[in-house]
Amino acid sequence: MVMLMRTFYIFKIKEEYAHLTKNNPYHLFKMLSYIYNIDREEIKRGADLFYKMVERFRNKEFDNKLFKKYQDNFFYTKFKNIHQINNIYKKEESKLIVHQHFLLLKSTIIRPTFLQDLEELENLFLCDFENKDYFWLEKLTTNL
Repeated sequence: MVMLMRTFYIFKIKEEYAHLTKNNPYHLFKMLSYIYNIDREEIKRGADLFYKMVERFRNKEFDNKLFKKYQDNFFYTKFKNIHQINNIYKKEESKLIVHQHFLLLKSTIIRPTFLQDLEELENLFLCDFENKDYFWLEKLTTNL
């Protein structure tokens, strides 16, 4: 049986852009999608726009926090900046890769374990560019 994997890019949006797009996230998704699919000739312009909209993660700090939380969990493994949970009981295979300007989350379930660790951070915007799905993390957590 092949499990369907969803891939989410998670961005910490700067306050001014978050305020402008909080109630209409479609425009933010369109801008990020444009950057994601940009032509090579336009890469500098796309990077400039990306860095204006997105804050850096405290990647080392966040990476260490995740490791400390899950290090004794039987289903958890870590290699460099890659955190994985393979929980056979929940049928969850989740991988979270910590980068400086975004997190990459791949999972077989709709509500991966790692999302709980992100709830305390503000202005997190998740995009699944392949499936054209996007949402603010706080909207997901308030609707569940």
